[in-house]
Amino acid sequence: MTPSADVGVWVVDRISTTELEGIREIELASLRVDGKAHLDDQVRLDLEFGVPSTRRHLLARGGIPQEVLGYAHLDLGSAAASAHLVVHPDHRRAGIASKLFLALVAESASSRLGIWAHGDVPAARGFAGRLGLVRIRELWQMRRTAGMAMDAATYPADVSVRTFEPERDDKAWVELNAAAFADHPEQSRVSLDDLRQRMRQAWFDPAGFFLAERSGELVGFHWTKVHPATAIDATMGEVHALGVHPDAQGVGLGKALTLTGLHHLFGLGVGQVMLYVEADNLPAIGLYQRLGFGLHTTDVVYSQP
Repeated sequence: MTPSADVGVWVVDRISTTELEGIREIELASLRVDGKAHLDDQVRLDLEFGVPSTRRHLLARGGIPQEVLGYAHLDLGSAAASAHLVVHPDHRRAGIASKLFLALVAESASSRLGIWAHGDVPAARGFAGRLGLVRIRELWQMRRTAGMAMDAATYPADVSVRTFEPERDDKAWVELNAAAFADHPEQSRVSLDDLRQRMRQAWFDPAGFFLAERSGELVGFHWTKVHPATAIDATMGEVHALGVHPDAQGVGLGKALTLTGLHHLFGLGVGQVMLYVEADNLPAIGLYQRLGFGLHTTDVVYSQP
């Protein structure tokens, strides 16, 4: 274990290949210990492609020779700053997480800082407790297993469904997503560049990206994703993003699009499908429960009181 006094924190815009390998090893080691990944898709994309001016990488380096012992990602793109933080299990409880936290606070001085704890594992709860942080947001991960009865998708007569066509649909989807998630702190900010970064990922499959159309205009979508098997889970499907334009809500499009994606994912042979939903979004939770989903884990955002 490297003492905190021998560890420094650097703020950078781009990660070297060696540093990226170190961060990936930290996440894998943490996954083995905690049973939960501590970084999300946006963080991984920023590690691969670099960060825009509103986001930062923070590296905790120490040891001889120096290596990455901890990593934090800071997003200053909305009124409340948000961060992810992870320290290698072999170097925890040595003050490294606290150093990263203080650096995050300094970088986000003009914003209230929230730190994600995916799965709210004991290590994260203990860290939050030592710093006097409180829970300000909860995100549920819900899951549904294959083999349960499932209705066919039924759409209004004036709505048709097709799959996403790269280039043709890029700009229209970004506009639809922004309208559907106007009040969401992360999803509302997905840009054309963000979309195209995701389209370059190995998991992207336009055959699993469904669009609802009315009078030639996009009014809803269900973007599915398939996660490869890990040491923790078998191959799994995901309701990656599901949205309906405000002007098209109230006619059952959300349920129909969800069912369309579920039939697609289970048709591929996955044993489970997961999704994320805000814990206070009771209408959406009710819909997902009626479709057979149950609570699996809870992600938490901690912040200073």
